[in-house]
Amino acid sequence: MVVVKASDVTPFISPLPHQRELRVLLSPDVHGTSELIGMGMVTIQPGQSGNPHTHHTEQESWFVISGTGKLVIGEEEVHLEPDMVVVAPSGVPHQILNDGEEILKALFIFTPAGPEKPHVLESVENAVAQED
Repeated sequence: MVVVKASDVTPFISPLPHQRELRVLLSPDVHGTSELIGMGMVTIQPGQSGNPHTHHTEQESWFVISGTGKLVIGEEEVHLEPDMVVVAPSGVPHQILNDGEEILKALFIFTPAGPEKPHVLESVENAVAQED
């Protein structure tokens, strides 16, 4: 069994101009789970965004927990609100933005796992640096 509490995970804070907080909640590299899925939580302050990027072999999906915003996927744009799922197919550029007035919080899911790995390593490095 694997049990992970988000508040126990060291966050990775991406630098400006695309500042957001990422917590990797499930990764085969950390938890010994299936290579088929990686999962985490993104928290974005109003006016902030993730950087535009593409996953060439992984699909990325989001489940919105709270707040509002938008996802730009290729040439399409979708308004985000709580309790909705949005999927970006592999190979399609995408970006999540908080254009609302409250914090946007969503789960992100990679299938297969992989893109979460650098954030696991950065979180561990940041935690070690804070202890020194």
